Amino acid sequence: MSGLQSIALMLAAIGPLIVLARMLRVPQSILLIATGLAAAFLPGLPPGRVDPQLMLSLFLPPIVYAATVRVSYHLLRFALLPGVLVGVALTAATIPGVALAARWLLPGLDWVPALLLGTIAALFDTRLFQEAEGRLQVPRAIADALRAREMVARLLALGVFALLLSTLPDGPPSRLAAAGRLGWSLGAGAVAGWALGWAVLKLRDRVETTPVEIAVSLALPYLASLAAGWLGASVPAAVMAAALTVSAIRIDRKTGAPRSSSDTRLAAAAFWEEAGLLLSAVLFLLAGRALPEALSGLETWPLWQICGAAAGLLALLLALHLAFSYLAAALPGPTAALRAHNEGDGTGLTRLMAAGVMAWASTPSVIGLVAALSVPAGVEDRGLLLLVAAFLVLGATALQGFSLGPAVRAAALGNEDEDRREKALAEHVAITAAAREEDEGKSHDAARRALLSLRERDEIGDEMLRRMLREADLRSRAAEGGANTRPAPKGA
Repeated sequence: MSGLQSIALMLAAIGPLIVLARMLRVPQSILLIATGLAAAFLPGLPPGRVDPQLMLSLFLPPIVYAATVRVSYHLLRFALLPGVLVGVALTAATIPGVALAARWLLPGLDWVPALLLGTIAALFDTRLFQEAEGRLQVPRAIADALRAREMVARLLALGVFALLLSTLPDGPPSRLAAAGRLGWSLGAGAVAGWALGWAVLKLRDRVETTPVEIAVSLALPYLASLAAGWLGASVPAAVMAAALTVSAIRIDRKTGAPRSSSDTRLAAAAFWEEAGLLLSAVLFLLAGRALPEALSGLETWPLWQICGAAAGLLALLLALHLAFSYLAAALPGPTAALRAHNEGDGTGLTRLMAAGVMAWASTPSVIGLVAALSVPAGVEDRGLLLLVAAFLVLGATALQGFSLGPAVRAAALGNEDEDRREKALAEHVAITAAAREEDEGKSHDAARRALLSLRERDEIGDEMLRRMLREADLRSRAAEGGANTRPAPKGA
C-alpha cells in the first residue's frame, strides 16, 4: 500500500472509529491513539515516520483557531483571576517543576531536554472533559476558568518551547534577553493576529457566496501562522488573536447586525466544528503511528526507569493542577457559583471537590507529543524526551479517560438548572427585544444585540450565546428563504 493510500485509509477510518468509541463508551482519543499505534505495526503499510513540521504547520493552526473562535473575549475577562492569572502561575510553576523532577528521576538528563519536557508537560487540554459532557455537571464559572486556563497554558508553553528551540545553536540567553524574546514573540503574534483578523473580515465583506467566504475564513489561521513565522513571533498567539478578533466583531455589538448572511454563519460554525473534530482525530492517529519512533530512541535508558519517571511526573502534574485548581476554586467567581449550586455550601470540602474535578479534567495534550517530535535530531536525549512525553499522554489519557466521567458525576457540583435558567432568560430577552422592532429584518438584529448584552454582563455563557445566536440565524435564514448569498440591498 502506498503512502497516499494509507492516508486515505486513515481519513476513512476516523468517522467509524468515533462512532465505535461512543458505542463502546471509550474516550475517542484512547481509541484513536491505539488505532494509530496498531497501524504502525500492520504489515503492508508504509513506515510510520511522521513529519512533525508537517503536523505543526498543517494541523496546529486550524486546530487552535477552531477551538478559539468558539469563545468570546468575555470568557477571558470574567475568568481573569481563576482562569488567566492562575493559568499563568500554573504554567510558570509546571515548567521548572517538571524539569527539576525529571533531572532527579532521570539522573544525567541535561537541562535543555528537561526544560523542553517541562514545556511539553505544561500543555494540557480538556477534550476528555468535553467528551464526558462534564460541562453540565459543574457550574459554568468552573468550566470557564478551566477553558481560560487551557488557552493560557497553550499560549505560554508553546511560546517557551519555541524560545528554547531557538536558543539551541547559540546556547541559553540571559534571563532578561529570554524575557524580552518571549514578550516580543507573544506581543508581535497578538498584534499580527489582530490585524489579520480585521483584514480578513474586511475581505469577507466583499464576498457574496457562502463557500467562498468559508474558504477565506480557512485561510486566516494559515495566514496568521505564516505572518508569525516571518516576524519570529508566536504562532499560537497570532492564531488565537485572529480567532478572538473574528469572534468579537463578526456581529456589531451596538446594532446586532451581522457581517455575513445567516446561511454563511450557520455553515461556517458547522465547518469549524467539524474541522476541529477531524483534525484533532488525525493528530491522535498520527501520534499513535509516531510512537514506534519514540520506542526506537530508548538508547541506554532502561524501560522500567522511563515508565517510573513518567508515572512520577504525571503524579506531580496532578498535584500541581490540584493545588492551583483549589486556589482558583477559592476565588470569588467560582466560590459564588459553588455556593449557588450547592445550597450555600462554600466550605473547603466543596472547593476541594471542585479542584479535584478541574485537576482530573486536565490531561497532557497530544500537541505536546507533536512538539516533542519537532525537537531536532541532534538534541541530546531526544529519544528519551519523546518516550517520556508519549508515556505522559498515554498514561494520563488512559487513567483519566476511563474515570473522569464517573468522577465528575460523583462530585455532583452542579446540575442542569443553571443551563435551563440561562436558556429561559436568553429566550425571554431575545423575544422581547425582537418584538419591539416592527421591521422583521431588524427584529433579528435586536435579538442578537440583546443576547450580546447578556453575555457582556455574564448573565449567560459562551455556549448559551452560541446556541441562541444559532437559533436567531435559523429564524433569519427562514425569513430570507434559505439563500446562500447575502441579502440584496434595499432598493436594488
